[in-house]
Amino acid sequence: MHTYHLDPRGRDRAAGTPKQPWRTLAGARDNLRRLKATGKVTGPVTVLVHDGRYEMTATVKFGQEDSHTRYAAAPKENPVFDGAEKLTGWKIGQRNGRTEWTLDLPEVVQGKRFFRSLFVNGRRAPRARFPKFTPDLKGGGNVLRVGEMLEPEKHGLGDGRDTFKPAAGNISADWASLPDAEFVVMHYWIEERLPKPALNPRTGWISFARRSAFCLYESHGSEHARYYIDNLFEALTEPGEWYLSRETGRLYYLPRPGETPETTEIFAPRLHSFIRAVGSVFGESGDRLDVHGTKYVQGLEFVGLTFRHGDWFSPLTEKHIPSHDSLEGQDLPIGGSVQAAIAVPGAVLFRAARDCRVADCTLEQLGLYGVEFGYGCRDCAATGNHLHDLGAGGIRMGGADLDGMGARRTGNLTITDNHIHDIGRIFHQGIGVLLTNAADCVIAHNHIHDTCYTGISLGWTWGYRDTITGHNRVEANLIHDIGAGLLSDMGGIYTLGIQPGTIIRGNHLHHIWSHDYGGWGVYLDEGTAHVLVEHNLVHDTRDSGFHIHYGRENVARYNIFARGRRATVAVGRIDPGHYAASFFNNILLGPSESLFRSGYQGNIAKGALISNGNCIWFPDGKLARSVNPESYLKDKAIPHCLNFAQWQKAGHDELSLVADPKLTEGKKTWNLAKNSPALKLGFKPWDWSNCGVRPKAKRG
Repeated sequence: MHTYHLDPRGRDRAAGTPKQPWRTLAGARDNLRRLKATGKVTGPVTVLVHDGRYEMTATVKFGQEDSHTRYAAAPKENPVFDGAEKLTGWKIGQRNGRTEWTLDLPEVVQGKRFFRSLFVNGRRAPRARFPKFTPDLKGGGNVLRVGEMLEPEKHGLGDGRDTFKPAAGNISADWASLPDAEFVVMHYWIEERLPKPALNPRTGWISFARRSAFCLYESHGSEHARYYIDNLFEALTEPGEWYLSRETGRLYYLPRPGETPETTEIFAPRLHSFIRAVGSVFGESGDRLDVHGTKYVQGLEFVGLTFRHGDWFSPLTEKHIPSHDSLEGQDLPIGGSVQAAIAVPGAVLFRAARDCRVADCTLEQLGLYGVEFGYGCRDCAATGNHLHDLGAGGIRMGGADLDGMGARRTGNLTITDNHIHDIGRIFHQGIGVLLTNAADCVIAHNHIHDTCYTGISLGWTWGYRDTITGHNRVEANLIHDIGAGLLSDMGGIYTLGIQPGTIIRGNHLHHIWSHDYGGWGVYLDEGTAHVLVEHNLVHDTRDSGFHIHYGRENVARYNIFARGRRATVAVGRIDPGHYAASFFNNILLGPSESLFRSGYQGNIAKGALISNGNCIWFPDGKLARSVNPESYLKDKAIPHCLNFAQWQKAGHDELSLVADPKLTEGKKTWNLAKNSPALKLGFKPWDWSNCGVRPKAKRG
């Protein structure tokens, strides 16, 4: 194997030896291309990356000719690839009684540069916004509400608008910077950025350059959507905030107590993504490829590196709309992704790749998803990485759907032992680990927490149509503090569509909190079928610990579902003709508002679940009733509530026991006493202490 060296004090025209190292990642790539082309290098190559800060000004792109190369941190060293420029030369002044730093950037006025992120002393600084929203439990309630809507009678999900009237007093016609602000609307399960607001001072109505994808209601009720205003100069009032004027090129920063220009490091990013490793697929590059002649990137690895300081942008999302036909055919682009920040790419991205790997890397303070394995990726892995403070989600993967080319299909990916937290800072709907169209993947031993939306999501087909997704294993993940009460319709682990062979096993999920409805533990959404859910520990959720929207032939067994606030188990839509799941040998632990609960269609007592052999216990000994929500009932023959005797009379849980399962709750795992009645029913214990990231020596 050939070994070369990279050092920020080196030269790209050097030999790449320990004493004459190369200087930049792009330079190392180009030198290796030349060496390979001349036959001086054959076979695998390792580039040892030494300590230091590598300032990057452009995304580094890799292709097939860069295959079989490993870029790895030198032993006991921590190199950092930094996508930002350190800003100096601040002027100190006063404005509105506060100390203010300013810096003039001529490139901004010339249209050559603009950035949406600023990092100060190791943390993301908030852009000036009104109100003072932050994407967490503490600041998530600092929002405004849409005032009036055009045609408010239109409640259809796809009835988006580019116009609304703010409530009285929320917007001022005196805000000169308003045209460069963005209104961030939060409703249903998404956030949307509506740019270029134009206020009509005579009528009070405001319009935007993009329309909302969804109607401007909060969710399925009558309350109007929430929003906050980002990048508003008039809202620059609190220490730590900043604003960049496109018109003048002046950057403003209000220092925190104790900060001085001499002791404060301020970085402004110059790129969105760091790595793009993309092969060539028939019909894309213009090369005369055979239809099956994909030129893959192979064996490209990044190990032990840090990627820091990346910006974000608002991608156009129309091509990413899955099957929501009601969102198509409009005359304006929509303001955001319709789910999971699907239009937002990864800062380290692979497409048409084989046997590529990102391992033991740190990705921090970025504006997009962290790592992406896109179309045509097979046998790739992301293992042992630390991903945090990200604009969207952590790791995403997926390729062509059932109608796409075989060469663009994705599968056999390994996503293990990653620590993913504090994500969704910009795109609040970003997901910890997102799998769309992919098969035969392993998502295991990841630790995911402090998100604004779902922890792990699998599938990208609504309803019962056949899918690419299947035979995936989600196991031993630790997922907690999910949602922060910002969005609705979300869960710890989420599935979508038919997924034969998929297993969700041995995960520990807790403290999952939505804004309006939802906040489920394990959430099997539209059309989920043939999924096995077993040995999961799920507790302390805003809604139920286990929820199926609608689906068929799923199995849930040997799980503990505890303290779901609204219910222990729920089925949203009950389809006639088949059962959503077989539900047996589980432990259901209260308190909860209801035991079993239906959503909006059907009778929970008929056709929802085959439920039996469960151990059920509420601490005060009195079980909550099973419920069909009264607000949705149209058939008076359907009972609103059923006590447990009525539930059993309807054919459910005849072999189940209402008995204390004798559980001992620990921080890492829950244990059953040897004489637990749940064991007599057939419950099989599990050790959840191994959930989450494993020590490196114990990874498979």
